[in-house]
Amino acid sequence: MSEDFRSNVSPDGNAAGLDGVAENKKSRKPAVIAVASIAVVAVLAGCGYLGWKAYTGHQLAEARQACVEASESYHKAAGEYSKLVDGDAAAASQITAKQVADAKTVAVLAEELKATEPKTVACVADDKAGYEAQAALIEKHAGWYGKHAKSLENAVKAVNDSKLAKTVSDAERLLKDSDGKVQDAKTRDELSKAIKAKDADAIAAASKKVNDSMAAKTKADEEAQRKAEEEAAAQAAAEAAAAAQAQTQQSYSAPQQSYTPSYSGGTSGSTGGGSGSSAPDFVPVSKGFGVGSADDCDAACRAPIQH
Repeated sequence: MSEDFRSNVSPDGNAAGLDGVAENKKSRKPAVIAVASIAVVAVLAGCGYLGWKAYTGHQLAEARQACVEASESYHKAAGEYSKLVDGDAAAASQITAKQVADAKTVAVLAEELKATEPKTVACVADDKAGYEAQAALIEKHAGWYGKHAKSLENAVKAVNDSKLAKTVSDAERLLKDSDGKVQDAKTRDELSKAIKAKDADAIAAASKKVNDSMAAKTKADEEAQRKAEEEAAAQAAAEAAAAAQAQTQQSYSAPQQSYTPSYSGGTSGSTGGGSGSSAPDFVPVSKGFGVGSADDCDAACRAPIQH
């Protein structure tokens, strides 16, 4: 028997060595199980942490993505609103109360343009809750832009419609007032068509043509009247000159006068008591009176008769 075997034999001769070995194996088994359990728990714990970390990271990524998408919608709404403000709204804001049928539309548009835009919100946060809060605020601001863009569009449309209404009304009045006062009647036909179409640009162009035609007719009428007045004045002046000339000729014409000499005495051959001469008492001759002809008889003929 070997020495090792003898050492495991009890004094009473029993083979105690084999039992001891078995007993040692039994005593080590719980320890192994405990260590294995701890290892399993550690592995499970590690897996759980990794799983939790992966889960929370996924949620954070989703929250961040939702915030980014909300921010994109916000910037799109803000861009459309700015385009409206700088474009159609800016043009409509130049229209005055005198250019529209309803002045209230101009006031409403002015108030819409005074609205204060919300501040920009950045999509930055440290955790899921932070991203969710930022996304909610961004969505709220995007809603503001959507709401005010709609109301601003309505205000712009109201102003433009009111301006068109006044344009049509003024054109209708011009069409009525220009009846019979245009040089070219076709301009009024063109204006009538533009009014029916409610085309502001066409109405403006046709109205200008009507006004120009009215001005041309007015000028032509004034010119015709001026010419008629000048002709009438020239005729009156000619008649007056003719009348004056006739009056002058009448004033300077010599009066036509006649003279018949008178005779006295008896018949030829009578004697005694009276004049027996048959010749007239005065014979207008040139000798002794200086009368050369019958036309010179004026003064000499009135001389006293001498017997």
